[in-house]
Amino acid sequence: MTGENTIEQGFWLEEWLIQPWLGRMVRRQVGVHLRPRVLDVLLVLADRPGEVVSDRELVDRVWSSGFVSENTITHCVKELREDLGDTASSPRFVETIPRRGYRLIGHVRPIQSIDAVDPFGEARGLLVADRWWAFLVDGGNVIGRGDDVPICVDSEWISRHHARITVGDGGAVIEDLGSKNGTYVGDQRIDTPTPLADGDLVKIGDVQFEFRSRQSDQHEATWTLDSEPPPGPSRRRKRS
Repeated sequence: MTGENTIEQGFWLEEWLIQPWLGRMVRRQVGVHLRPRVLDVLLVLADRPGEVVSDRELVDRVWSSGFVSENTITHCVKELREDLGDTASSPRFVETIPRRGYRLIGHVRPIQSIDAVDPFGEARGLLVADRWWAFLVDGGNVIGRGDDVPICVDSEWISRHHARITVGDGGAVIEDLGSKNGTYVGDQRIDTPTPLADGDLVKIGDVQFEFRSRQSDQHEATWTLDSEPPPGPSRRRKRS
């Protein structure tokens, strides 16, 4: 990027909005926290999209000590791919160039002023997992691994259209959409629409997250695209 736009000010990588100042990236209704080193690797690659960046350059620009094993770089790139839902065998974002380094092959474009508008200001709920979260808006919020769903979770244990959380004035209700591996609220697999309460633990496939209701005073006024969501599940609440 040149001119007034810099990588540190944020950018789009295909459908992902990268926000370096918050250490995260956002796609549709999903946000993912990036570990600092992983984010730094992404920023170095994005600074020269389409060009090969050597391991030596990554070490010089990301690790100030200069003493880093090749496995450390490989692990960071692997984690970055996982965060992006990418694979080494069929890359969409990060390509390995054998014995040379890596290059970013996804399209990079600068952030426009319209991208600063917070689309989640009226969100009624939040799903919080390990390093990712999702905003729930009024109406149906479909969760799955399909590219056409608003809450896309990359896991082979999750169906393309796995579950739906419907949010309205009466609260939030979750229902399974005929998934193979089921949807659980607490320890119970559900087969009918089930109301959600603030703090409920929900498991979809192999992913567990905590439901947060905006009606709870504890989480009020904290959910904007430019703020940090509350931390992930810290307890294991079971329904009685």
